[in-house]
Amino acid sequence: MVCVGTLARRSSFAPPPPRPRQAFGVQGVHCMSAARCLRHRPQSQRNWFMKAMLRALLRFGRRLLGTEQILQAQRQQLEYQRQMFGELRQQLLRANSLLKYSLVDPEKVRGSAVYQRCAEIISLLMPMDVAGGSYVRVGRKFDGGYVMLDNFSKDNVAAAYSFGISNDVSWDEAIAARGISVFLFDHTIDGLPRQHPQFHFAKLGVTGYQRGENLETLGGLLKKNAHAASNNLIMKMDIEGCEWDVFGAAPADVIGRFAQIVVELHGLCPAAPDPQYLLLVNVLKKINQTHQCVHVHANTNCDRLWVGDLVLPELLEVTYVRRSDFQNKLVANTRRFPTEIDQPTFEHMPDFELASFSAVGGG
Repeated sequence: MVCVGTLARRSSFAPPPPRPRQAFGVQGVHCMSAARCLRHRPQSQRNWFMKAMLRALLRFGRRLLGTEQILQAQRQQLEYQRQMFGELRQQLLRANSLLKYSLVDPEKVRGSAVYQRCAEIISLLMPMDVAGGSYVRVGRKFDGGYVMLDNFSKDNVAAAYSFGISNDVSWDEAIAARGISVFLFDHTIDGLPRQHPQFHFAKLGVTGYQRGENLETLGGLLKKNAHAASNNLIMKMDIEGCEWDVFGAAPADVIGRFAQIVVELHGLCPAAPDPQYLLLVNVLKKINQTHQCVHVHANTNCDRLWVGDLVLPELLEVTYVRRSDFQNKLVANTRRFPTEIDQPTFEHMPDFELASFSAVGGG
Protein backbone atom coordinates (compact mmCIF):
# COMPACT_ATOMS: atom_id res chain seq x y z
CA MET A 1 0.00 0.00 0.00
CA VAL A 2 1.41 3.40 -1.04
CA CYS A 3 0.49 6.55 0.78
CA VAL A 4 -0.72 9.69 -0.92
CA GLY A 5 2.42 11.66 0.06
CA THR A 6 4.65 9.12 -1.61
CA LEU A 7 2.63 9.38 -4.82
CA ALA A 8 2.89 13.14 -4.70
CA ARG A 9 6.65 13.03 -4.23
CA ARG A 10 7.04 10.56 -7.09
CA SER A 11 4.88 12.64 -9.40
CA SER A 12 6.76 15.85 -8.57
CA PHE A 13 10.17 14.31 -9.29
CA ALA A 14 9.15 12.25 -12.30
CA PRO A 15 11.22 13.08 -15.43
CA PRO A 16 9.38 14.84 -18.22
CA PRO A 17 8.27 12.67 -21.10
CA PRO A 18 10.81 12.50 -23.97
CA ARG A 19 10.29 15.08 -26.71
CA PRO A 20 9.78 13.68 -30.18
CA ARG A 21 12.77 14.08 -32.54
CA GLN A 22 12.28 16.78 -35.10
CA ALA A 23 14.02 17.46 -38.38
CA PHE A 24 14.80 21.03 -39.23
CA GLY A 25 14.63 22.44 -42.70
CA VAL A 26 15.59 25.71 -44.31
CA GLN A 27 15.48 28.78 -42.06
CA GLY A 28 14.45 26.81 -38.95
CA VAL A 29 11.21 25.33 -40.29
CA HIS A 30 10.20 22.23 -38.35
CA CYS A 31 9.69 19.96 -41.33
CA MET A 32 8.17 16.97 -39.55
CA SER A 33 5.80 19.09 -37.47
CA ALA A 34 4.89 21.17 -40.49
CA ALA A 35 4.31 18.06 -42.54
CA ARG A 36 1.90 16.68 -39.89
CA CYS A 37 0.05 19.98 -39.89
CA LEU A 38 -0.11 20.08 -43.66
CA ARG A 39 -1.97 16.80 -43.78
CA HIS A 40 -4.93 18.58 -42.24
CA ARG A 41 -4.63 21.70 -44.42
CA PRO A 42 -6.37 22.38 -47.73
CA GLN A 43 -4.47 21.57 -50.92
CA SER A 44 -3.92 25.27 -51.69
CA GLN A 45 -2.09 25.81 -48.40
CA ARG A 46 0.02 22.71 -48.94
CA ASN A 47 1.02 24.00 -52.39
CA TRP A 48 1.91 27.40 -50.93
CA PHE A 49 4.11 25.80 -48.29
CA MET A 50 6.00 23.66 -50.83
CA LYS A 51 6.56 26.68 -53.06
CA ALA A 52 7.91 28.64 -50.10
CA MET A 53 10.29 25.80 -49.27
CA LEU A 54 11.46 25.64 -52.89
CA ARG A 55 12.05 29.40 -53.02
CA ALA A 56 14.10 29.22 -49.83
CA LEU A 57 16.20 26.39 -51.25
CA LEU A 58 16.75 28.31 -54.48
CA ARG A 59 17.87 31.41 -52.57
CA PHE A 60 20.30 29.30 -50.59
CA GLY A 61 21.66 27.69 -53.76
CA ARG A 62 22.08 31.04 -55.48
CA ARG A 63 24.06 32.35 -52.53
CA LEU A 64 26.39 29.35 -52.71
CA LEU A 65 26.77 29.66 -56.48
CA GLY A 66 27.41 33.38 -56.27
CA THR A 67 30.15 32.82 -53.71
CA GLU A 68 31.84 30.25 -55.95
CA GLN A 69 31.64 32.58 -58.95
CA ILE A 70 33.22 35.39 -56.94
CA LEU A 71 36.03 33.10 -55.80
CA GLN A 72 36.61 31.90 -59.36
CA ALA A 73 36.78 35.48 -60.64
CA GLN A 74 39.24 36.37 -57.89
CA ARG A 75 41.43 33.39 -58.77
CA GLN A 76 41.43 34.41 -62.44
CA GLN A 77 42.32 37.97 -61.52
CA LEU A 78 45.21 36.82 -59.33
CA GLU A 79 46.52 34.58 -62.12
CA TYR A 80 46.29 37.46 -64.59
CA GLN A 81 48.19 39.74 -62.20
CA ARG A 82 50.84 37.06 -61.68
CA GLN A 83 51.33 36.75 -65.42
CA MET A 84 51.52 40.50 -65.93
CA PHE A 85 54.03 40.91 -63.10
CA GLY A 86 56.09 38.14 -64.70
CA GLU A 87 56.05 39.93 -68.04
CA LEU A 88 56.95 43.23 -66.36
CA ARG A 89 59.88 41.49 -64.68
CA GLN A 90 61.10 40.24 -68.05
CA GLN A 91 60.85 43.70 -69.57
CA LEU A 92 62.85 45.14 -66.67
CA LEU A 93 65.49 42.45 -67.15
CA ARG A 94 65.66 43.35 -70.83
CA ALA A 95 66.00 47.06 -70.07
CA ASN A 96 68.71 46.30 -67.53
CA SER A 97 70.58 44.18 -70.07
CA LEU A 98 70.36 46.83 -72.78
CA LEU A 99 71.49 49.54 -70.38
CA LYS A 100 74.32 47.40 -69.06
CA TYR A 101 75.71 46.51 -72.47
CA SER A 102 75.18 50.00 -73.88
CA LEU A 103 77.87 51.17 -71.48
CA VAL A 104 80.31 48.48 -72.57
CA ASP A 105 82.31 48.15 -75.77
CA PRO A 106 80.18 45.95 -78.11
CA GLU A 107 83.25 44.02 -79.20
CA LYS A 108 84.02 43.24 -75.59
CA VAL A 109 80.47 41.96 -75.11
CA ARG A 110 80.68 39.74 -78.19
CA GLY A 111 83.95 38.35 -76.93
CA SER A 112 82.48 37.25 -73.59
CA ALA A 113 81.95 33.55 -72.87
CA VAL A 114 78.21 34.00 -72.21
CA TYR A 115 77.70 35.79 -75.53
CA GLN A 116 79.62 33.12 -77.42
CA ARG A 117 77.59 30.35 -75.82
CA CYS A 118 74.32 32.16 -76.45
CA ALA A 119 75.27 32.66 -80.11
CA GLU A 120 76.20 28.97 -80.45
CA ILE A 121 72.84 27.78 -79.08
CA ILE A 122 70.90 30.15 -81.34
CA SER A 123 72.95 29.11 -84.38
CA LEU A 124 72.07 25.46 -83.71
CA LEU A 125 68.37 26.35 -83.53
CA MET A 126 68.24 28.98 -86.28
CA PRO A 127 65.20 28.16 -88.45
CA MET A 128 65.16 27.61 -92.16
CA ASP A 129 62.07 27.49 -94.38
CA VAL A 130 60.66 24.90 -96.77
CA ALA A 131 60.18 26.24 -100.29
CA GLY A 132 56.49 26.04 -101.17
CA GLY A 133 55.60 24.71 -97.73
CA SER A 134 52.72 25.87 -95.54
CA TYR A 135 52.28 25.68 -91.79
CA VAL A 136 49.38 24.85 -89.52
CA ARG A 137 48.87 25.17 -85.78
CA VAL A 138 47.91 21.84 -84.22
CA GLY A 139 46.20 21.74 -80.82
CA ARG A 140 44.28 24.10 -78.59
CA LYS A 141 44.66 27.86 -78.24
CA PHE A 142 47.47 29.17 -76.09
CA ASP A 143 49.64 26.62 -74.28
CA GLY A 144 49.32 23.11 -75.74
CA GLY A 145 49.30 23.88 -79.46
CA TYR A 146 52.26 23.63 -81.85
CA VAL A 147 53.01 24.93 -85.33
CA MET A 148 53.88 22.17 -87.81
CA LEU A 149 54.61 21.85 -91.49
CA ASP A 150 51.27 20.90 -93.02
CA ASN A 151 52.37 17.85 -94.98
CA PHE A 152 51.10 14.93 -92.90
CA SER A 153 48.03 12.72 -93.26
CA LYS A 154 47.01 9.12 -92.73
CA ASP A 155 48.35 8.34 -96.21
CA ASN A 156 51.94 9.32 -95.44
CA VAL A 157 52.19 8.90 -91.65
CA ALA A 158 52.20 5.47 -90.01
CA ALA A 159 51.67 6.76 -86.46
CA ALA A 160 52.19 9.70 -84.11
CA TYR A 161 54.04 9.48 -80.80
CA SER A 162 53.05 11.89 -78.03
CA PHE A 163 55.25 12.15 -74.94
CA GLY A 164 54.05 14.14 -71.93
CA ILE A 165 50.27 14.39 -71.66
CA SER A 166 49.21 15.72 -68.25
CA ASN A 167 45.62 16.94 -68.78
CA ASP A 168 45.86 18.09 -72.41
CA VAL A 169 45.22 15.91 -75.46
CA SER A 170 44.30 18.69 -77.89
CA TRP A 171 47.33 18.05 -80.13
CA ASP A 172 46.59 14.34 -80.10
CA GLU A 173 42.93 14.89 -80.98
CA ALA A 174 43.87 17.10 -83.92
CA ILE A 175 46.27 14.45 -85.21
CA ALA A 176 43.71 11.68 -84.68
CA ALA A 177 41.13 13.74 -86.60
CA ARG A 178 43.33 13.25 -89.67
CA GLY A 179 42.96 9.49 -89.31
CA ILE A 180 46.41 8.95 -87.75
CA SER A 181 46.89 6.55 -84.84
CA VAL A 182 48.36 8.31 -81.81
CA PHE A 183 50.47 6.49 -79.21
CA LEU A 184 50.42 8.49 -75.97
CA PHE A 185 52.87 8.05 -73.08
CA ASP A 186 52.94 9.59 -69.62
CA HIS A 187 53.95 7.72 -66.47
CA THR A 188 52.65 10.50 -64.19
CA ILE A 189 48.94 9.99 -64.96
CA ASP A 190 46.63 6.99 -64.65
CA GLY A 191 44.52 7.74 -67.70
CA LEU A 192 43.70 10.25 -70.41
CA PRO A 193 41.32 13.18 -69.81
CA ARG A 194 39.44 12.24 -73.00
CA GLN A 195 39.32 9.19 -75.23
CA HIS A 196 39.43 8.72 -79.00
CA PRO A 197 39.27 5.57 -81.15
CA GLN A 198 42.73 6.41 -82.54
CA PHE A 199 44.33 6.77 -79.08
CA HIS A 200 46.65 4.12 -77.64
CA PHE A 201 47.73 5.11 -74.13
CA ALA A 202 50.39 3.51 -71.94
CA LYS A 203 51.40 4.58 -68.44
CA LEU A 204 55.05 4.73 -69.46
CA GLY A 205 57.63 7.48 -69.56
CA VAL A 206 60.27 7.83 -72.25
CA THR A 207 63.86 7.85 -71.04
CA GLY A 208 67.43 7.77 -72.27
CA TYR A 209 70.28 6.87 -69.97
CA GLN A 210 68.11 6.77 -66.86
CA ARG A 211 66.32 3.57 -65.95
CA GLY A 212 63.43 2.92 -63.62
CA GLU A 213 59.92 1.62 -63.19
CA ASN A 214 57.47 2.58 -65.94
CA LEU A 215 60.29 3.97 -68.10
CA GLU A 216 61.34 2.88 -71.59
CA THR A 217 63.74 4.17 -74.22
CA LEU A 218 62.56 5.72 -77.46
CA GLY A 219 63.79 2.75 -79.47
CA GLY A 220 62.19 0.34 -77.01
CA LEU A 221 58.79 2.00 -77.40
CA LEU A 222 59.03 1.78 -81.19
CA LYS A 223 59.72 -1.95 -80.88
CA LYS A 224 56.82 -2.47 -78.47
CA ASN A 225 54.44 -0.94 -81.00
CA ALA A 226 55.92 -2.62 -84.11
CA HIS A 227 57.30 0.65 -85.49
CA ALA A 228 60.99 -0.19 -85.30
CA ALA A 229 61.20 -0.29 -89.09
CA SER A 230 58.82 2.60 -89.83
CA ASN A 231 60.24 5.70 -91.49
CA ASN A 232 57.12 7.86 -91.52
CA LEU A 233 56.38 8.71 -87.88
CA ILE A 234 55.75 12.09 -86.24
CA MET A 235 56.43 13.13 -82.65
CA LYS A 236 55.33 15.64 -80.03
CA MET A 237 57.42 15.84 -76.85
CA ASP A 238 57.03 17.98 -73.73
CA ILE A 239 58.66 16.12 -70.85
CA GLU A 240 59.97 18.94 -68.65
CA GLY A 241 63.69 18.78 -69.39
CA CYS A 242 64.09 15.01 -69.85
CA GLU A 243 64.31 15.51 -73.63
CA TRP A 244 68.08 16.00 -73.36
CA ASP A 245 68.46 12.56 -71.81
CA VAL A 246 66.15 10.95 -74.39
CA PHE A 247 67.73 12.44 -77.51
CA GLY A 248 71.21 12.12 -76.07
CA ALA A 249 70.85 8.35 -75.71
CA ALA A 250 68.67 7.58 -78.75
CA PRO A 251 70.60 6.33 -81.80
CA ALA A 252 70.54 8.65 -84.81
CA ASP A 253 68.69 6.05 -86.89
CA VAL A 254 65.88 5.95 -84.29
CA ILE A 255 65.54 9.75 -84.32
CA GLY A 256 65.62 9.63 -88.11
CA ARG A 257 62.47 7.51 -88.23
CA PHE A 258 60.43 10.62 -87.39
CA ALA A 259 59.54 12.79 -90.37
CA GLN A 260 58.54 15.67 -88.11
CA ILE A 261 59.29 16.44 -84.46
CA VAL A 262 57.79 19.15 -82.26
CA VAL A 263 59.53 19.45 -78.91
CA GLU A 264 59.61 21.93 -76.06
CA LEU A 265 63.24 22.44 -75.10
CA HIS A 266 63.82 23.29 -71.44
CA GLY A 267 66.81 24.85 -69.75
CA LEU A 268 68.36 26.74 -72.67
CA CYS A 269 70.89 28.50 -70.49
CA PRO A 270 74.34 29.51 -71.81
CA ALA A 271 75.46 30.17 -68.24
CA ALA A 272 74.80 26.55 -67.22
CA PRO A 273 77.66 24.46 -65.77
CA ASP A 274 79.98 23.03 -68.39
CA PRO A 275 78.63 19.42 -68.33
CA GLN A 276 75.04 20.61 -68.76
CA TYR A 277 75.97 23.07 -71.48
CA LEU A 278 77.99 20.47 -73.39
CA LEU A 279 75.08 18.00 -73.22
CA LEU A 280 72.75 20.67 -74.57
CA VAL A 281 75.03 21.55 -77.49
CA ASN A 282 75.83 17.93 -78.35
CA VAL A 283 72.14 16.96 -78.42
CA LEU A 284 71.27 19.89 -80.69
CA LYS A 285 74.12 18.95 -83.03
CA LYS A 286 72.94 15.34 -83.03
CA ILE A 287 69.38 16.28 -83.97
CA ASN A 288 70.70 18.58 -86.70
CA GLN A 289 72.40 15.61 -88.37
CA THR A 290 69.01 14.25 -89.44
CA HIS A 291 66.61 17.17 -88.96
CA GLN A 292 66.32 20.89 -89.59
CA CYS A 293 64.53 23.43 -87.40
CA VAL A 294 61.81 25.26 -89.37
CA HIS A 295 59.87 27.03 -86.61
CA VAL A 296 60.47 28.40 -83.11
CA HIS A 297 58.15 29.86 -80.50
CA ALA A 298 59.04 31.17 -77.06
CA ASN A 299 57.11 29.89 -74.08
CA THR A 300 56.46 33.05 -72.06
CA ASN A 301 56.29 31.12 -68.80
CA CYS A 302 60.05 31.36 -68.40
CA ASP A 303 63.01 33.68 -68.02
CA ARG A 304 64.82 35.12 -71.01
CA LEU A 305 68.46 36.04 -71.27
CA TRP A 306 69.53 39.20 -73.08
CA VAL A 307 73.21 39.44 -73.93
CA GLY A 308 74.07 42.41 -76.09
CA ASP A 309 72.00 42.09 -79.26
CA LEU A 310 71.01 38.45 -78.58
CA VAL A 311 68.05 37.06 -76.68
CA LEU A 312 67.45 33.44 -75.69
CA PRO A 313 64.31 32.17 -73.90
CA GLU A 314 64.80 29.38 -71.41
CA LEU A 315 61.83 27.46 -72.87
CA LEU A 316 61.53 27.15 -76.63
CA GLU A 317 59.02 25.22 -78.74
CA VAL A 318 60.86 23.90 -81.79
CA THR A 319 59.56 22.22 -84.95
CA TYR A 320 61.94 19.95 -86.86
CA VAL A 321 61.52 18.34 -90.27
CA ARG A 322 63.66 15.52 -91.61
CA ARG A 323 66.36 16.82 -93.94
CA SER A 324 66.21 13.89 -96.35
CA ASP A 325 62.54 14.65 -97.10
CA PHE A 326 63.33 18.17 -98.34
CA GLN A 327 66.56 17.98 -100.25
CA ASN A 328 67.10 21.20 -102.23
CA LYS A 329 63.90 22.63 -100.68
CA LEU A 330 65.35 24.06 -97.46
CA VAL A 331 65.84 27.79 -98.00
CA ALA A 332 66.82 30.78 -95.88
CA ASN A 333 64.11 31.91 -93.50
CA THR A 334 62.42 35.28 -94.06
CA ARG A 335 59.66 34.90 -91.43
CA ARG A 336 59.61 36.68 -88.10
CA PHE A 337 58.60 34.85 -84.95
CA PRO A 338 55.99 34.65 -83.64
CA THR A 339 54.15 34.22 -86.92
CA GLU A 340 50.51 35.09 -87.51
CA ILE A 341 49.35 31.55 -86.65
CA ASP A 342 51.26 31.37 -83.35
CA GLN A 343 49.42 31.73 -80.05
CA PRO A 344 50.75 33.21 -76.80
CA THR A 345 51.28 30.82 -73.91
CA PHE A 346 48.71 32.66 -71.80
CA GLU A 347 45.59 34.44 -72.97
CA HIS A 348 46.34 37.72 -71.20
CA MET A 349 50.09 37.81 -71.82
CA PRO A 350 51.51 38.95 -75.17
CA ASP A 351 53.77 36.70 -77.18
CA PHE A 352 57.51 37.25 -77.00
CA GLU A 353 59.26 38.60 -80.07
CA LEU A 354 62.14 36.52 -81.42
CA ALA A 355 62.40 38.32 -84.79
CA SER A 356 64.12 35.91 -87.21
CA PHE A 357 65.91 34.18 -84.31
CA SER A 358 69.34 34.57 -85.80
CA ALA A 359 72.71 34.80 -84.10
CA VAL A 360 73.83 37.35 -86.70
CA GLY A 361 73.20 40.97 -85.86
CA GLY A 362 70.44 40.26 -83.36
CA GLY A 363 68.11 38.63 -85.90
